[in-house]
Amino acid sequence: MVARAGGGRMIHRDAGDPDGRGSQRGPGGRPPALREPPLRALLRSRLVTAFFSVTSLLAVGTAGYWFLGRLHHVGVLAPKMDHDWPILDCLYMTVITVSTVGFGEVIPIEQLPVVRLYTVFLVLFAMILVAYSVSSATAFLVNGDLQRLLLRQRTMREIGRLREHFIVCGCGVTGRVIIDELVALERRIVVVDVSEERLEQVRELPGVLTIHGDATRDEILLEAGIEHASGLAAALRDDKDNLFVIISVRQLNPKVRIVSAASEMEVQQKLQRAGANASVSSSYVGGLRLVSQLVRPAVVSFLDVMLYHQDGVVRFAEVEVGPQAVGKTLGELDVPGRIGLPVLALKRSRAGEFVFNPGDEETLAAGSVIVTMGLVERVRELETLVGDSDGARLLGVEEPESEQGEEELQ
Repeated sequence: MVARAGGGRMIHRDAGDPDGRGSQRGPGGRPPALREPPLRALLRSRLVTAFFSVTSLLAVGTAGYWFLGRLHHVGVLAPKMDHDWPILDCLYMTVITVSTVGFGEVIPIEQLPVVRLYTVFLVLFAMILVAYSVSSATAFLVNGDLQRLLLRQRTMREIGRLREHFIVCGCGVTGRVIIDELVALERRIVVVDVSEERLEQVRELPGVLTIHGDATRDEILLEAGIEHASGLAAALRDDKDNLFVIISVRQLNPKVRIVSAASEMEVQQKLQRAGANASVSSSYVGGLRLVSQLVRPAVVSFLDVMLYHQDGVVRFAEVEVGPQAVGKTLGELDVPGRIGLPVLALKRSRAGEFVFNPGDEETLAAGSVIVTMGLVERVRELETLVGDSDGARLLGVEEPESEQGEEELQ
């Protein structure tokens, strides 16, 4: 099914979920309710139901004894009694009856057949209530609701302690690739998805925390720790869902880095205008990858080793220029001569253009980024020479306090 928005096409695939991102929206474009009630609300509902059931039983039992005593007092029921039964005695009689504790009776029911019959029905009703309560509690335990509630509470505590973590919205095929790569880089991840089945598949991965919910909702994003996150990947099936996530995240945390999946090229610009730092069309990138493997397989293999091989000692890296190097030229720094690293490219500012193979006359400004390649130890030396306090970003290798590069060089 194809929907149009803002003059462009927004693709919504219903049949078969070919890319497996998992829809976060229901019929009519509205976010669906969770597939099951929130566990905390479920537990609260059952506790409230049990409380009111017991309270109602005691109230009805007490009122019944008092009413029967009143009928005996006025002579409607035989034998006639010379006084009403006090409310406290009626409550006491109800409690010892429904609890079957066997204490002494304060109402002489052995002489009152109607009261005796009422007591029988009261005991039967109490037994039914107890059976229902036990079955409800057993179902809560057997179905795993209590375990999921405790797991969610533990997850919320762990997420509350996270800083500079990554959030992945959507645990379909695209989301799973993102999760696996971040796990390989030993990053802390919070995964949000409406499918409990998909979350179960990643819950045991190291460094992964999961939240069962709709990622388009602000409260779910806040539970995922968006205010302290380093980056977020929107990998939902529907572009409209990713758009909702981007807008919400940008309002909740203007500084977080957002990357989003897109169904096609023309949607990428819309997602970026909405607030995404980058958007990737899986079909377009997949096509480029196929062509690269077809015509330059050695280059692709080389880049794969450089970017993703955990044991590699040579890395692509980017170093942001710090105050000590601002205003100097590349010739003055002489990075190749002093450190032995090539300056592959220079990004003149955070939002500026790339200058490939820059000359010695290039002047470094605040926010400039040097892209290089070499031994990890040499990259550290370059960071000491020109870098800021954030350090170097080694693309494809774990950096606890840095941000992971999102773009693959082809």
